[in-house]
Amino acid sequence: MGRTLVTGSSGFIGSRLVKRLDSSDVITDSDNSSRIDLADRNQVLRLGSADTVIHLGGRTPKNGIPWSEYFENNVSATLNILEYCKKNKSRNLIYASSYVYGKPNSCPIDESHQVRPHNAYTESKYIGERLCRFYCDRTDLSVTILRPFNIFGKSMRDGYLISNLVSSAKTGKETTITNKDSKRDFLYVDDFVDLLLRIKDHDSKFEIFNVGSGQSHSFAEVAEKIQDIAGEKLSIRYEQDMESYIPDIRADISKIKGATGWQPKVKFEDGLRQVFDSF
Repeated sequence: MGRTLVTGSSGFIGSRLVKRLDSSDVITDSDNSSRIDLADRNQVLRLGSADTVIHLGGRTPKNGIPWSEYFENNVSATLNILEYCKKNKSRNLIYASSYVYGKPNSCPIDESHQVRPHNAYTESKYIGERLCRFYCDRTDLSVTILRPFNIFGKSMRDGYLISNLVSSAKTGKETTITNKDSKRDFLYVDDFVDLLLRIKDHDSKFEIFNVGSGQSHSFAEVAEKIQDIAGEKLSIRYEQDMESYIPDIRADISKIKGATGWQPKVKFEDGLRQVFDSF
């Protein structure tokens, strides 16, 4: 099937994916000493040619980052990867987008739901989707868009609900939960990597898939499960913010299951325990 380029290869998801691919057939955007700047087209175009590109790289959400950085990094990186695909006549691009639906009209959320990016990060990822569609329509490149909801797992970054709660359990420090009744769809990272490996061989010109577990858990429920794993009460301060409150976000994953046969394997509680034990 030819070589595979993985961007974001040193990241939370990419590092796991690279370990499971045949190293002789993988090109990455980083090595032990340096990482190329995906927003620099000259650096991207100097990468070796690959038949398949799995584009995971880009600026991830973090408090305090100016809006412009998401566009300067994510949009430019995706455009440069598309130019790379065009130059090298790559056959297939898998683009890891994001949850782009904002406050949903109904749950579970399928791919026909109205797209309403709710911040600069999700807007930058959706612009990337539109660029992918543009190039797909005008070249021989096939594109698969994956819209993951909430990916969690060992070595996940600080600042997210699960990592904050586990940190609280380990250190005894107080953490804050806003809108404890809000529900979200959490997928363990190994299940997402399984999907990436499977989708590499999916044959379609252009497809968009929602990716999640198909189940949702309230923030308060997540806290309770981590308390049970820790065997002691967490120090939690609860706040309410009705402006940001979204009752439920849950993925309809029937399309991806039907197209590829993929389905999540790791139970939510088992994933939480793996995060807790590795912290």
